[in-house]
Amino acid sequence: MSANTIIKNGIPHIIAFFIFLLATAFYFTAQLNGKVEKSHDIVGARANLQEIEKYEAQSGERSMWTNTIFGGMPTYQIDGSQKSNMTKYMEKGSRLFIARPIGMFFAAMIGFYIMLVLLGVNPWLSIVGALAFGLSTNHYVLYSAGHISKIKAIFYFGLITAGVLMAFRKKYLIGGLVFATGLALNLFANHVQMTYYFFLTLLAYGLFELIQHIMNKDLASYGKAVLFLLAGGAIAVGSSASKLLPSYEYGQDTMRGDPILAVDASVPKTSSNTSGLDYDYATKWSNGYMDMVATFIPGVVGGGGIDYWGPNVDGTAGPQYFGAIVFFLFLFGALLLKGPVKWWLIFGVVFISLISMGKNHWLHGILFDLVPMFNKFRTPNSAMTVVTFLVPVLAFLGLNEMIKGKVTKKEALQSLYIAGGFMGVVCLFFALAGGSFFDFSAASDQVYAQRYPQQFNLAAIKKARMDMMSGDSWRSFLLIAAAVGAIWLFLKGKINKVVLIAALGVLIVGDLWTIDRKYLSTKDFVEPSAYKNEVSPRPVDEKILADKNPNFRVFDITSGVSGAINSTPSTSTTSYYHKNLAGYHPAKLQRYQDLLDRHILPEAQRLTTTMQQAKSMTEIQEAMSSLPAYNMMNTRYLIYNNDNPIANPHVNGNSWFVSTIKMVNTPNEEIDGISSIDPKETALVHKEFADNLAGLNISKNGIIQLSSYKPNHLTYASNTNSDQLAVFSEVWYGPDKGWNAYVDGALVDHIRVNYVLRGLRVPSGKHTIEFKFEPRSYAIGSTLSLICS
Repeated sequence: MSANTIIKNGIPHIIAFFIFLLATAFYFTAQLNGKVEKSHDIVGARANLQEIEKYEAQSGERSMWTNTIFGGMPTYQIDGSQKSNMTKYMEKGSRLFIARPIGMFFAAMIGFYIMLVLLGVNPWLSIVGALAFGLSTNHYVLYSAGHISKIKAIFYFGLITAGVLMAFRKKYLIGGLVFATGLALNLFANHVQMTYYFFLTLLAYGLFELIQHIMNKDLASYGKAVLFLLAGGAIAVGSSASKLLPSYEYGQDTMRGDPILAVDASVPKTSSNTSGLDYDYATKWSNGYMDMVATFIPGVVGGGGIDYWGPNVDGTAGPQYFGAIVFFLFLFGALLLKGPVKWWLIFGVVFISLISMGKNHWLHGILFDLVPMFNKFRTPNSAMTVVTFLVPVLAFLGLNEMIKGKVTKKEALQSLYIAGGFMGVVCLFFALAGGSFFDFSAASDQVYAQRYPQQFNLAAIKKARMDMMSGDSWRSFLLIAAAVGAIWLFLKGKINKVVLIAALGVLIVGDLWTIDRKYLSTKDFVEPSAYKNEVSPRPVDEKILADKNPNFRVFDITSGVSGAINSTPSTSTTSYYHKNLAGYHPAKLQRYQDLLDRHILPEAQRLTTTMQQAKSMTEIQEAMSSLPAYNMMNTRYLIYNNDNPIANPHVNGNSWFVSTIKMVNTPNEEIDGISSIDPKETALVHKEFADNLAGLNISKNGIIQLSSYKPNHLTYASNTNSDQLAVFSEVWYGPDKGWNAYVDGALVDHIRVNYVLRGLRVPSGKHTIEFKFEPRSYAIGSTLSLICS
């Protein structure tokens, strides 16, 4: 191949590079001006990281445990750091070492473009396809909400897809390498739920290919493709072993693990007495049928916020809109394309869309009960993020078939009339008759009415919802009509492919860009100083920080206390400054969730009632003596407003000796017994630890106190005249999950006490006691990550 040919063939790729860079830079000019995105989830995530980031700055060590959220938990799903995974350099390179959002959305577009080009799509059409994918409104809605890892994960689906399809087209080595690269980047993004859903569709593709290969009597090539893909997949999974191995181990002890408590008729069903998540909790955000229509008519169900009138009681941030033209092209491609790829993409779109409906469709319930790991994931509507990728793939593969003349004009025109006619009829129905078929009421109206009683005008809101449906339906109709007209002119020879591609590009980008700006624009970015003000300490925080002994916990109920299961005051920003008894994270330890449900929240409700009736602060503080969960968790302060905390004089401290051991037979006895003991004097111990305490006759004496604190290394000094049982106000995570106990440097066994705490048999005399977080799963995973990446 001559140099001129190479240069000529490379021109579209160079132009694509600059188009994607300019498009993302122009959309996110706020980033170029030094501003940062502002979202509740991002603020909360950064709050959860404060302790380990400060510790790393001081010590140079990255702790894998933090005590600033839910009494303490591993950082595996809080911290994105993967030091031994060299994929991070590839990830940085894919975004040109540019920070998000510009670098991230550039990577999305370039990855989708590479996939289409590798699959033989016209480079100029591939540019339009990449822009359509990169500008899909769902990405911008998710980004504005702070779901960064979710969209990063799907941005690498293009390379995964290209690798799989190339392998089955007998390009085994390059297919395996591209697949490994894409999967490694996808796993590095760390949103396994999206990867899981996508691979459910790839299993279907493998089945379609198997049928095709059997029909062609070519099972040998099928076997080779599978072999290379498995090898590439193993390497990719190994590259993220430092994240996957400890996360898998941790998952067994979270709300997604096996049940701990037996079913109790007096207590609502939760994730603790079911395998995996509780179904109602897992399906809290489930799409309805009208949410499906919003994929091509953005405002048909009200968009987001107060205008949304779909089935999700807590509302949504915005529609999962793919673009009216892109969805039309998906149907057009479904009629034109032939072979396993077509059936895979159609199956994937239908299958994942039904999954996204959660409790609103029977399929989700069946899969939840039968398919391995399916019940570990929540918010079914997020599955549509996968469909955001699948739809434009089929749309542009099908359009490429027509442009390259691989189908007859008769077939193309027939497909055009069917797809365009169907889409036109649907849009006209909602434009002309939608207002007569729906009353535009929402389950969330009651919530908004209570929250904004003076401003909430339901009649005006319903009118706005109806107008949005009609207006956006006409908008989608006109956009689809324009696209149908352009393709018709091309098929009739009135315009060439360059004009067609340019026309579709302008229409698609204009459509998506204008909708995207409604959900993510320059107003959603602020000066870094304004962001810091979001987490500036309140007067109440400053008063607590004045306490000379910082090693205690704080419970913040300024966001309210609800009696609903899994409804905890989600003030993650409290973790910016304090060791938070609560917080927000969807992967909390199951035992801690049980403590919240059965003790911490009920105790908070009782205390709130006392505060409302009490005549003095002394009366409130006296009532705190009957809060065993708060006291054993070393909760020294309660935040009930932004000015003053309530000090708890009955707190147990960091560690203490008990005078009585009460053995229990079941986990239910263990957790239920907390309400009937004084944890300062009595320890509840499950019978599984009876051998550890054999021969121990307690005569309570001596002292034990925390002498040194690091998030992953706690040191205590003890001095007693006889053997004692020490209880530590630290969350139990074990056994053999990472926390090791040492007495004078010698490794010793420690036990679980009071369902969630750590206990240790302490010998008489003066001793140094240490707890170190040393997870073997992370050490093994880090070695594998380094080798494979």
